[in-house]
Amino acid sequence: MKVALIVPKGSKYGKNPYLKAFLEQSDLVSRFYGSWETPNLSLLTIAGLFPPDADLRFIDEDHGETVPFEEEFDFVMLTGMTQQIRRAYEICIAFHERGVYSVIGGIHAAIYPWEALEYADTVMVGEGEELIPQFLSDFYHGEPKKIYKSLHFCKLEKSPPPRYDLVNPRLYSSYSIQTTRGCPHTCSYCTLPVMYGSVYRHKTVEQVINEIHQIKKVQDSPFVFFADDNMFIDGPYSVNLLAEIQKENIVWGTQTDIAIAKKPDILKLLKQAGCRWLFIGFENISQQSLETLDRKRWKANLAREYSQMIDAIHGAGINIWGSFMFGTDCDTVDTFSDVCDFTIQNGLYSGSFTILTPLPGTELFQTMQREKRILDYDWSRYTFWDVVYQPLWMTEQELAQGVAFVYDKFYSPEGVNKRMSLIKKNVLRSERRAE
Repeated sequence: MKVALIVPKGSKYGKNPYLKAFLEQSDLVSRFYGSWETPNLSLLTIAGLFPPDADLRFIDEDHGETVPFEEEFDFVMLTGMTQQIRRAYEICIAFHERGVYSVIGGIHAAIYPWEALEYADTVMVGEGEELIPQFLSDFYHGEPKKIYKSLHFCKLEKSPPPRYDLVNPRLYSSYSIQTTRGCPHTCSYCTLPVMYGSVYRHKTVEQVINEIHQIKKVQDSPFVFFADDNMFIDGPYSVNLLAEIQKENIVWGTQTDIAIAKKPDILKLLKQAGCRWLFIGFENISQQSLETLDRKRWKANLAREYSQMIDAIHGAGINIWGSFMFGTDCDTVDTFSDVCDFTIQNGLYSGSFTILTPLPGTELFQTMQREKRILDYDWSRYTFWDVVYQPLWMTEQELAQGVAFVYDKFYSPEGVNKRMSLIKKNVLRSERRAE
């Protein structure tokens, strides 16, 4: 069995002309983001479900590799985010013209399986661990189905280790591991509940350590990005996991929420376990704006404590990569300066500044569709950098320009110097605490 596992090329920074103009002048953003771009974990995990004698090719077009349309494969498998889906469809069509069977999965295909079936031969709706074994059996017997849909979420204890050995190590400086899936929060813009549900699941500690070992076989001293959407919800599990990660002598970062600041038992273990930064979704600094993003108002209730919680994380010697979105129904043109000043004054290590995007399948998409505010259904523009809906208190142009303005100010020499000065103070403070 010869199979190609293909990551289609996407649009990293979208088509926003104002942001593109900034990126042409500065490579700081691409260097920051490039430091934690990892091979596609979904396809590498799926590769672990194939029999040992399968001839697998991992082809990452999104990181510069060329799709070998001239080669013969039994079938090709693709996954992709909404902004990658058009390219995924093009690849399916090209292989179909050569008589090669195509299979597509991922969040967009799961939301719009009938759309995906116009281009692919089979669509996966759900987690691969539940669906791929049945598909492989059916394909082997010449009876593959058009749609495979899982009826329940998989048990992560049975998830295979990703096939890191398939990647070209020259393409990546980082490798990812997913220890958990699911999130109990109800953010209206998030696809996580659609794909992974609200029940928090995790791999065993032994599985995670084994995956670290597999990465080390590919790269001796890797930077590991734990690709969990919210890694530390389960406190006891997190403490046990961090204790074992500490023994592996790796440097890493992960995603979590700001509530980590109120979990001192976890916070004190992070630095000694090798964590260097946390990617935290603040989304906004306005309580009113945050209330529009989550009906349970979880982040909105914490907004007034953001600065103190940031200080607690910095005090533990951990840097913060803050994520912010612009364009809620309470945001105005003044929001851009307010958020940027907040990030600089609080000494955030790095920042991700995006445009609120109504991804298909989310509560936000349904609301905006009902209100007839979605302006563009060109999926290639659903990048978080492009405006695809009608903002309430600003124009589309003002929203697109505002994000570019924040990047320019945040990464300006003045902004960098002020943030680095605060970061150095935080390092000294954490070192004194450790003595």
